[in-house]
Amino acid sequence: MCSIIGSFDKDKVIALCELNAYRGQHSHSISYASQDGVYYTQKNFGPINYDALDPDGDYMIVHMQAPTTDNKNADCIHPAMNPYAGDLLWHNGIIKEKEVERLREKYQLKATWDTYILLHHLIVGGSPSDIDGTFSCLWYDDSSAYGRYGLKLFRNEISPMFIDSHSTISSTRFEGSVPTEPNVMFGFDPWKNSLYPHFTFDTKENPYYFGE
Repeated sequence: MCSIIGSFDKDKVIALCELNAYRGQHSHSISYASQDGVYYTQKNFGPINYDALDPDGDYMIVHMQAPTTDNKNADCIHPAMNPYAGDLLWHNGIIKEKEVERLREKYQLKATWDTYILLHHLIVGGSPSDIDGTFSCLWYDDSSAYGRYGLKLFRNEISPMFIDSHSTISSTRFEGSVPTEPNVMFGFDPWKNSLYPHFTFDTKENPYYFGE
């Protein structure tokens, strides 16, 4: 289990880190985004050090992680990074083992980390509809796979994501927030406080649907 948090407000990030702490604190990352892109990410093991938060007007993205696979080393602390472009992916959820193996074979990948494999799938233009598993993601798209650059927010029906009127996001519901719509790839512009749909997709297999 993991959590994704984003806000311009340091105090809000701290409050949401506390709220999401039950989802895991094996490792964490702090990233900073400007309107020109995500320019810095700090990764470490253990709980987040709040003194390290220094937004200076930028949008902070925090990921706290409790690995659910054998990938527990420093290379598997979110976000996953594409080595050939500037794409980044923060992921909450689990891609099924058989799906990981299918995608590894399809793309001839040596990597075993499900988040990295999901990122590769997205970069080459693969649809989230094809993915068997759970995912709620924030993607910094620096490629042209979908014809637009910037942050993208999406989830399937099985994974949670909440947002408020100030573009604050959290994997756990918080005061003033509403669930994001599942099965929609949104362009996410925190500076304009907007979500705009790019396209819809399907949840491949959903044994239960919470409606959030």
